[in-house]
Amino acid sequence: METRITRRELLQLGLAGAAGMALTKLASAQAPQRTNGRVKNIIFMVSDGMSAGVPSLADEFGKLVRGKGSFWHQLLQNPEATLGFFDMAALNSLVTDSASASSAWGSGSRIFNGQINVLPDGTRLTPIAQVVKQAGKKVGLVTTTRITHATPAGFAAVQPRRDDEDDIAPQYLNVVDVLMGGGLRHYAPNRRRDGKDLIKTYQEAGYTFWNSREQVLSNARPEKVLGLFYDSHLPYTIDHIHSETLQRTVPTLAEMTRKALEILSDAPNGFLLQVEGGRVDHAAHANDAAGIMWDQLAFDDAIQVVFEFVANRDDTLMIVTSDHGNSNPGLNGMGGEYEASNKAMALLKLAKCSFEELPNRLRNATSPDDVRAILKEQLGIEINGEEASALAGALKGNFPPIWNRQHRNLQGLLGQILSNYNGYGWTGTSHTADYTWITAYGVGREEFHGLIRNTDAFYKMLKLFGLSFKNPSMTPEEARKYMSRAPRIRTEDWA
Repeated sequence: METRITRRELLQLGLAGAAGMALTKLASAQAPQRTNGRVKNIIFMVSDGMSAGVPSLADEFGKLVRGKGSFWHQLLQNPEATLGFFDMAALNSLVTDSASASSAWGSGSRIFNGQINVLPDGTRLTPIAQVVKQAGKKVGLVTTTRITHATPAGFAAVQPRRDDEDDIAPQYLNVVDVLMGGGLRHYAPNRRRDGKDLIKTYQEAGYTFWNSREQVLSNARPEKVLGLFYDSHLPYTIDHIHSETLQRTVPTLAEMTRKALEILSDAPNGFLLQVEGGRVDHAAHANDAAGIMWDQLAFDDAIQVVFEFVANRDDTLMIVTSDHGNSNPGLNGMGGEYEASNKAMALLKLAKCSFEELPNRLRNATSPDDVRAILKEQLGIEINGEEASALAGALKGNFPPIWNRQHRNLQGLLGQILSNYNGYGWTGTSHTADYTWITAYGVGREEFHGLIRNTDAFYKMLKLFGLSFKNPSMTPEEARKYMSRAPRIRTEDWA
């Protein structure tokens, strides 16, 4: 039975503005006839660390900086789209990390945070990439993080510690056909701890190695690609758009996604493609409001690329979601009757750099006045003297009293101070336990309606592919005796 989003549902979801808008070209377009056969292709899109309020804020931010709202916002108005939510809890916590989150999707089993497709007793699970590859399908992983990072790894690797990315890097060989993202340091012999040349190993196995945007934009369509475009994570979008060098050398998420679809569309038995906008999460950890908005818009561009591919087919499903919330950014009411909220948010368009780059510029500050001048230049916001003195002290390791301990760091303090001007408030600097949005479009979308346990995604995708596989699992009670084995990893290092 077809599930449609009614006006009542839109109102309940806080999307009344969208419901009242005139029908867009997207919403009124005639959708292709859907077949009742098996799904040939699935494209699973993840805005990593995207709290529930981010899409609506990004829609408004897009209007400010690009003169148009988000494509995702339009997609939600399409009666052919299905809306749902994931319950993303980990086996050992209501708050998940990206490793256990992606592993739940990728194996059908909840695991401890910090691990990739491994049960607490050491049982190794079979990730979905291996299952569909054995069935004759192709697999792709596209991300703005290191390709060995937690979210892509959850679909294709098995590793007791997510941080052991040198050990994850070789596991994609002959399992994943298209790899695009960052993480050169885990493949190049001069960057790996063991000195192995994994680039050469992949090339000998038939992979074409790409390391430039020009190659992604070319007409080349090799069967297998290892695309590594940065040593670590790809730069934040806000830094990318303000650097001619980065624009020339590093592809966008939308560009990588388009090329991956061009290559994988030739697969006679279909494909599974995961697309991750990973730096939304990192910007949230840093309480970087402008960083989140720009990377969410970059993810939104990729959504449009995928929609255009899916809309012309009757055998493909796209799923757009997030693995967890992070710091729960929200626009606070500013001024009397909140009339200053829009003006406060508009200040974000003045930012020229991410909070990853900002500390490099602040290192040149020797006084509170220097701090004020640098923030005015880089963010377009002029803070007061007391706030500048607090930041100047923090740069030297002397923090003012901060009662939320998560904010006792430079980025956390910056986020708190800047919230007085841009209106963006934060619950902390870590992941949150929220349900995450799902938007599904294409054949099989009905499977992703309503509230869904994260592990069910694995079985739903296999079912739609006409495949069957069962991984072992463990209840929280059974896992309790293994709690001492949970990885002790510094979560601040994950970004």
